[in-house]
Amino acid sequence: MDIKAVRAEMKTAIDAGKALLAKADAEGRELTAGENAELQRQLGIATDCKNRVERAAEDAATRDALQALGDDIGGGSRAAKSRVHPRVKASGGTDWADAMLRRVTGPDGYKGILANGTVAVNVPLDPEAVRKDIPVLSLRQLIPNVQNTTGRFAYLRQTGRTNNAAVVAPGAKKPTSVYTLDRVDDRTRVIAHLSEPIAKQDLDDIGLLRSFIDQEMRLGLDVALEGEILEGDGTGEHLVGIGHVSGSQSQAWNTNALVTARKAITKLERYGYLGGAGWVMSPDDWETIELLADNENRFYYGGPQAAVDASSRRLWSVPVVVSDAATTGTAYLADFSQMRLQVRQDGVLDWSENVYDPNALGVGSGASDFERNMLRFRFEGRFGLEILRPSAIVEVDLTA
Repeated sequence: MDIKAVRAEMKTAIDAGKALLAKADAEGRELTAGENAELQRQLGIATDCKNRVERAAEDAATRDALQALGDDIGGGSRAAKSRVHPRVKASGGTDWADAMLRRVTGPDGYKGILANGTVAVNVPLDPEAVRKDIPVLSLRQLIPNVQNTTGRFAYLRQTGRTNNAAVVAPGAKKPTSVYTLDRVDDRTRVIAHLSEPIAKQDLDDIGLLRSFIDQEMRLGLDVALEGEILEGDGTGEHLVGIGHVSGSQSQAWNTNALVTARKAITKLERYGYLGGAGWVMSPDDWETIELLADNENRFYYGGPQAAVDASSRRLWSVPVVVSDAATTGTAYLADFSQMRLQVRQDGVLDWSENVYDPNALGVGSGASDFERNMLRFRFEGRFGLEILRPSAIVEVDLTA
């Protein structure tokens, strides 16, 4: 991480926020809704930069301490990073297992005083821009993230746009354009799961379990979140996902998958929404597209030689995210810059020895995790989804 660049970004955000407040004070008025939204955005950027700088300092201090002690837990940091699941790395940080193990075990690997506890997971909230020739492995790489501090949020959703700008003669009445905005009040929702009981003796084998628990529990949460972003129906504790939001566009099947996909792109281009666009589809649908061939059995995508390059995962030059959460036969093309993922709690790991299992030692023979020297983990986050412009979403029918 370039600390100097992050500090500069933080200063720029703070200065921008101060300028908004100074302007309103000079004019003797309150902030407008648009100015307040921009102030909150700049505050979120500055807060995230501050957190990133602090995390970098903490990580550096931890590395220095470990080096001084000659501690080579888990085969060293390089070895641990080399085992990180690529999708886990794409969706965020992977350092919670190290933090947890520092709490559960002492410097010599012996169990600490605390039998349970919580570790907040450090995850960068502002994903990098998707660069050309870099595969997109997680839907969260495409959606801007916003740090939520209260668990609730409100935003304005554009539900209509009628541009009536035209040439006007001197003295003539100017036409009126209509932009319909609806206020949406929402809150973040919990996504969580538990691990099976894990023996404390096995945890002593840090090199084996650290990366395994880390990847599995974070990947499980990420997959569940991706499913909510795509197909959440808004009932109960579900998010309102892009497949159920009112006001989106649709593209019916036309000739073949490639023609259908190109016509969907045209629908976004008409609205000017292609800049932050991305595809989301199931592995089966992407397989079908890669296997498309002409009448002489020549693959449109170049066949195996081209397909083995994951960075070539583009459809009409738009990046493709392959997700198990997507329904086969239905793909989504969306300008994800017209959405925001509200992150109240990106990842928290809790563990405990106090769970009682009535059948732990056989049917009708119970014991607590503490009695069996076992640990059980819970990994959870709190998220909300803002869809600012539903018209920036096209639901595409890929079924002939």
